[in-house]
Amino acid sequence: MKISSFVAVPLLATLVAAGLEDAKYSTVLTASNFKKEIKTPSVGTLTAFFAPWCGHCKNLESTWTKVAMAFDGDDRCRVAHLDADNGDNRPIAQEYGVSGYPTLKFIYSNGKPALTYSGARSEEALLQYLNENCGTAKLPGGRLSDLAGRIPSLDKLASSFFGPAASRKALYEKAVELTEHLKSESEALASYYVKIMAKYVESAEGAQEWIKKETERLGKLGARKGAVAGKKLDELKMKQNILAAFTYVKEAAEDVVDHIKGEL
Repeated sequence: MKISSFVAVPLLATLVAAGLEDAKYSTVLTASNFKKEIKTPSVGTLTAFFAPWCGHCKNLESTWTKVAMAFDGDDRCRVAHLDADNGDNRPIAQEYGVSGYPTLKFIYSNGKPALTYSGARSEEALLQYLNENCGTAKLPGGRLSDLAGRIPSLDKLASSFFGPAASRKALYEKAVELTEHLKSESEALASYYVKIMAKYVESAEGAQEWIKKETERLGKLGARKGAVAGKKLDELKMKQNILAAFTYVKEAAEDVVDHIKGEL
């Protein structure tokens, strides 16, 4: 009997479900680091207020890890968790009106009133919620959607770039003007639009050749996932999306021209 009880202890330990305290990629918040960590991202933090004994919290751990991984290294938003049952942390939980576990709150970095999340607790739903609040375009698994990096106002100019009566120089100048009024986090992406437009103003054929080579270059870099940091991979994907926007409008314009020729 002694041998049986000795074996049962480690077996019992392996059956204990992981909780939110074990979530990977999620920032651990405590009374001592809360104020500093909440202000770190530029937009906000999706925070899970939990208790180690809470069954629903344990069930959330796997999904929480996946969502946190998708935003790992993102400078706009992050995912975090705080043990609200810990005596030192309880005043923070009370400040945010936490009365049950888990309670999910989107806490703004600039001090705006926090939002309470009451939607589904699936990876897809949580990512959609973060994308809407953070201006991101994350997909399950941490990948970016084909809309990531795209700027609607510049997409509109790009769609006019290949029209029969398009004045590319005027459109380019308008793009430069728009870029000057964008938020800092969009400046680099906007500059990439402007760079492509400048090449078309200089030479349409030269621009098309450059886009082809640039697309191949970015694709090769993106394939080196083990050697390229996650944030850099996101940047590569966003540039590919912008290039695709110009490829699409070019092909659409050519289809229109071909159709008109067929009517003559």
